[in-house]
Amino acid sequence: MSRDESRRHEPDVSEDAPAEVEVRWDADDERRREDQMAPPKEPCECWCMHCRRVFMSDQMWFQRVINDPHGFPGFWMCPTPNCSGAGFTFDIHPTDPNHPANADWYYDDGDEDEDDDDVPWDDQPSDDAEGEWDPDEPTYRALDEAFGDEDDDLEGEEWKYGLEPGERLPAPDWAEQARLEEEEEERRYDQPDERPRVLDWGNRADRQVPPGSAADDDIPF
Repeated sequence: MSRDESRRHEPDVSEDAPAEVEVRWDADDERRREDQMAPPKEPCECWCMHCRRVFMSDQMWFQRVINDPHGFPGFWMCPTPNCSGAGFTFDIHPTDPNHPANADWYYDDGDEDEDDDDVPWDDQPSDDAEGEWDPDEPTYRALDEAFGDEDDDLEGEEWKYGLEPGERLPAPDWAEQARLEEEEEERRYDQPDERPRVLDWGNRADRQVPPGSAADDDIPF
């Protein structure tokens, strides 16, 4: 179902529907009935996943899209200048964990291996009897050089890395590059907003497809 179609979808309240139909928390919010990514009519404190800043939901603004062949109207944007965060409950979420818009969200640590949940990690079978950590093994050495240990763990062991007592390993190149990119991004958030208030999608190549095709089911983010 496309985002445009989902905005027009209403709960099935026909005679064949279950006796009890759960009423949405925003059922009386006319704007959200039309657009499920619109901020709620009752302002709430929010947090953006992109800029990681906190603000009130009524500070979000609507970036209009014109001439879209599929009729997409636009995005509800994060108020932080130059932030690409968009959509209430998409990139922008209430800070209150008990807010009804946060219902059904849960934390997942990404560990999908449930077969050995009851087996201590150090008792798991190994395919390699000689698989113990060897600091001189090239793969382990490469990992040590790339990630290293916490600074506190080096105390008294600097000699292993060819360092003088108290000396610490330099940060890897990727960490420094990531730091610089993050600092540049933070600077842009404090500069005048350069985001256009209106987007013309009349010539956007990925929207030039017949309605109902596979591309029509994608959210245009």
